[in-house]
Amino acid sequence: MEGLPELMAACEGKESVFSSMVGQGLQASQAAQAWEFLSHLPVVEVRLSVRGWWEESQEQTEKPVPAPGGGASFRENQAWLEVHADQEYVLQVALRRINAGQQRRKQDSKAQAPRFPKSKDEGWFLVLGEVERRELLAVKRVGFLRHHSTVSLAFYTPERTGKCIYTLYLMSDSYLGLDQQYDVHLNVKPASIAVQVNTEPIGREEAEEDPELFRYPGLPRSHFQSLPSQWESPQQEH
Repeated sequence: MEGLPELMAACEGKESVFSSMVGQGLQASQAAQAWEFLSHLPVVEVRLSVRGWWEESQEQTEKPVPAPGGGASFRENQAWLEVHADQEYVLQVALRRINAGQQRRKQDSKAQAPRFPKSKDEGWFLVLGEVERRELLAVKRVGFLRHHSTVSLAFYTPERTGKCIYTLYLMSDSYLGLDQQYDVHLNVKPASIAVQVNTEPIGREEAEEDPELFRYPGLPRSHFQSLPSQWESPQQEH
């Protein structure tokens, strides 16, 4: 085993299994204390899809991101999600806490950090980037995950055509060893004028609900020209 996720999976939520694994190295009281900590760690399932416009559709469509081991090799074209170049899409990240039955009875949102100077809520960061070009595309803070939540990350596809890989990181702000990483394989097709015309710019209501769409991920200036002037970033006069 290389880390906490493997240990948690091997225990299958059973204290007896954990005790048998550590019984030779820990006393019974120590094993019980370790299990109390381990069983309350968040185990999060992640599902990805991409929402946006495609040339063959007349309305916004949501397509699942092909997953590794899903029956298609990434050497095959069907394992790569086709998108249009220089086009805005939204990565939908569905998060589900799958060890709900092992959580504390009061559904306490506090992280297990007895040596931390004050109580702290569990939280997560979603980070989307392109590793090859060392480019950050989007960042979003996610609070305590009680049961399930869907988070949206807006991003732009490259201007160049061809295959590229974006990488999503789910990072815990409380625990080491619980981070997850997912590659999003994109097959970038030429830009489509019809798709760009259909794409709706981010409006006032969407900006109020999700201000980070303005902060990330480096949208071109032309994307905001249709917004009222009070929504644009202030500019210095020379």
